[in-house]
Amino acid sequence: MVLEVLNFLQRGMPWRGETLWTVDWFAISLFIIGPLIAGAAAVDASRLTRPGNIHLVVGVSRPHRPYLRAAAWCAGPVAAVHLLAILAGLALGGFSSSTSWLLILTAILVQILAIGWYVAIGSAIGRFASPLIAGAGAALGSFTLIYLLGEGGKDVFEPLALGGATVSRLGYEYDPGYLLAQVAVFAGTGILLLILPIRMRSGVRIPTAAGLSLTLAAAAVVAAGPYAFPSDRLTASPKAPTRCTGAQPTICLYPEHERFEAQLVGHIQTLSGAAKAKGYPSFVPDRVEEISRTYRVNGKGTLGLDIQADAYATGTIDIADIAVELVRPLHCEQLYTGAPPGEAYWQREMSLHATLLSLAGLKVNEEDYPQQIKILSPEQVRTIFADYDRCNLEGA
Repeated sequence: MVLEVLNFLQRGMPWRGETLWTVDWFAISLFIIGPLIAGAAAVDASRLTRPGNIHLVVGVSRPHRPYLRAAAWCAGPVAAVHLLAILAGLALGGFSSSTSWLLILTAILVQILAIGWYVAIGSAIGRFASPLIAGAGAALGSFTLIYLLGEGGKDVFEPLALGGATVSRLGYEYDPGYLLAQVAVFAGTGILLLILPIRMRSGVRIPTAAGLSLTLAAAAVVAAGPYAFPSDRLTASPKAPTRCTGAQPTICLYPEHERFEAQLVGHIQTLSGAAKAKGYPSFVPDRVEEISRTYRVNGKGTLGLDIQADAYATGTIDIADIAVELVRPLHCEQLYTGAPPGEAYWQREMSLHATLLSLAGLKVNEEDYPQQIKILSPEQVRTIFADYDRCNLEGA
């Protein structure tokens, strides 16, 4: 878990502040932790049924209690540390979110229940084998289950699809039905496995008739999941940002990134004010809205803003990066799908960028641009933005 936190501080930094991403990131650790605790739980359960201890779980009124206590000692500390790691990650990124907190908390509950589920699998396996065999079998079996029930690439319900974000999840929301199905599967089948009764026959540990029925019931629930439960863990949530400030232009951000508001407003006002003062009104939009992976602006006086990943790592936004956003037609479909724009588009965009920077009195170095640039006149700027309004990216 310590390695997971350190990795989060490095790779997670670019998207820190997105609650959904943070919760999903820490689920990656369960890929390793799950099989390990399944093996540990199997060893504990196996020791309860070895000669000298088996009387504790066979022939008593509540034979499941020793298994439950052993499982709790295995799952409890791991779940507590995992929860603390998630909370620490959320605290580092801030608690502002455009994602429902009820769904965020449910997703965290799913991960905690998954830890208990791994322990329940190990506990069930450990009742029927020696400690060494039980531990190895539970660990390898759980690791296999991750690929069968949780790769996340299939278009069906997968109970062990717990997360693993490596890119921004801004613009997506958890599907409530999917999370509730995971809660039901982990809680329901986990309990069945934890209370699984066994008996001795000719010195061999075997499930009772009731135990066999419980095992089959748990397997049936897991097997039926892909056909009975929702198939999409995340759903598109193309919401416009709601935190808006200023005028001419109005600047709107998502709650996750409100910490950049002062820098963004300052940079945009600097660039827009210089353009207005020097007779380039086409550079001044009515509105600037942050975009997400599912929300795009529609043009018509509104420009899109996509904060660069480096800014989340450093906490500083470069005014030159903001100038890029103010000259890029992020409402046009061609920038997202199909063939990328050609050389003519990039020449125009980079010339727009250099012109805007020069209006604000910022140094423009032609060697920084891979395409040949030129400082444009107000009429040339107006013509290019008129083309952009029609998503004619390369001109005539």
